[in-house]
Amino acid sequence: MRKFFAVMMLVVALSSISVFAQSSFLPGGNPNFKGKDLYLGAHLGLGGGFYGGIGPVVNAEYGVLSNLGVTASIGFFVTSERYASYTWTYTSIPVIVGANYHFDLLRVSKLDTWVGIGLGNVFGGVSSSDAQYSYSNSFGGFTWDGRLGGRYYFTDRLAAKLELGYWSLGYLRVGVDFKL
Repeated sequence: MRKFFAVMMLVVALSSISVFAQSSFLPGGNPNFKGKDLYLGAHLGLGGGFYGGIGPVVNAEYGVLSNLGVTASIGFFVTSERYASYTWTYTSIPVIVGANYHFDLLRVSKLDTWVGIGLGNVFGGVSSSDAQYSYSNSFGGFTWDGRLGGRYYFTDRLAAKLELGYWSLGYLRVGVDFKL
């Protein structure tokens, strides 16, 4: 039932973004983003996962309209906490799909800016061990991501990316995007 609810929420969110992206009351698109463009990126997520941490994030974005892109992202975060006689280790793998609305926020010629939302699932585990006892358990569940980002183009195909986000993929994401 939760998976059905998550899929329905994603359909509603993407449909709403598509309707709003075509409306006249939102700011216009960004000249650095076009429909049918494909971007692949590698980033470092800071503060991501269920218990914080630093981890790699890879993503793809495809332009479906001149100002709307659909996204897919996956990350990997590991965090450990050491105590006097034992260590806890948390691992999480968020998988998120979503959409970005691109607009010309700062009016800088080589800058593409956007706001977006995503829904997905996080898979993970927690373990602890000491000299006498060990514990291990897996977890998973629904997650979401809100984001405000930008990419600055060094060349026609290479851009630096900075994204402020919420929750599973990191609160700050820094990396590069390649336009194919």
